[in-house]
Amino acid sequence: MNFKQLLIGLLLGAILGFGATKYFTKPTTTDNPSSSAKWTWPDSLDAANAAPENHHVVYEDSTVRVLQVLLDGHKEEPIHTHKWKSIMWISKPADPCTIYQYDLDKNGKFAVTDSVNVPHMDTDIGFPNDAEGPTGIKNLGSDNGIAYRVEFKKEFKP
Repeated sequence: MNFKQLLIGLLLGAILGFGATKYFTKPTTTDNPSSSAKWTWPDSLDAANAAPENHHVVYEDSTVRVLQVLLDGHKEEPIHTHKWKSIMWISKPADPCTIYQYDLDKNGKFAVTDSVNVPHMDTDIGFPNDAEGPTGIKNLGSDNGIAYRVEFKKEFKP
């Protein structure tokens, strides 16, 4: 499979998956015109800015951004955010891993507020995601993980 076919497949799968999630999920708090609340995290925490070794922009325009997400074995991503709804497509899992959620403590420093251990990630399935506040993943295994994330900058309307 060449890169063009992969990108087209990711985009089509993301659009179909995102359209289905519109009917099964609650609205998020992003900067989309239809949202009731505004995004409060600074752009410096955006995945491509805060974790550039892990998030590579593959494609971007005014409506969509495609990220290649890389996580080396026994490594942890820096704390980062994802401002928009998205579809995550895991092509090579980072198994096992721990996903951390963060928030600011009373001193203005990031502290873990929740974590989940994931023994195995399914591959070749698109996972819908709402906007995500500060987060990070630690790859507990020795194999490198690879995923693609299609982020929708504007509300998707079929």
